[in-house]
Amino acid sequence: MWAVLGICGSLRRNSHNAALLRLAGRSNPDVSVVGGDLAGRLPLFNPDLDDDGDLPEVVTRFRSCADRAEGVIIATPEYAHGPSGATKNAMDWLVGSGGLAGKPTLLMSASPGQAGGMRGHLALIPTLTLMGSVLVDSVTVSGAPSRVDSRGEFRDPAVLERVRLAMDEMATALSYSRRKQATDLLLE
Repeated sequence: MWAVLGICGSLRRNSHNAALLRLAGRSNPDVSVVGGDLAGRLPLFNPDLDDDGDLPEVVTRFRSCADRAEGVIIATPEYAHGPSGATKNAMDWLVGSGGLAGKPTLLMSASPGQAGGMRGHLALIPTLTLMGSVLVDSVTVSGAPSRVDSRGEFRDPAVLERVRLAMDEMATALSYSRRKQATDLLLE
């Protein structure tokens, strides 16, 4: 089983993006999604805290989850053609830690609009590339409010299948990544 850091960039109580992250966690029995609630509790990024070595406990825990995770799933809403502030803030806290370097990364978003949050992904890709993430797939869900049940969970067969396929791709990338790390260790 692979442990994957889940980053939810939405602070909404009934977030479609949080529901998408939960669905991802149920879609492949070989992938465990952890830490999904941490990003929304991070303080605003302040490099002075890093420089002083006086990091809040939630930042230390978030970075530790990123370091230990074998992959990353980012479920973020799109605001003003970019990722949410919470998503960007989480990335800022991880830039200096190297916690995403070389890790398979899946982008997801759910939106009431027709683009499904795609523009938020496009704005996030340069940051993830700088951080050394290995982009695996991108899932966008348009018309999200009409695709969830009364409890806010996705039940639309097309969404379920799309997320399952993305998680299968993620599992394949995680397997490759683990084999590559083992091979690299043997070659050292």
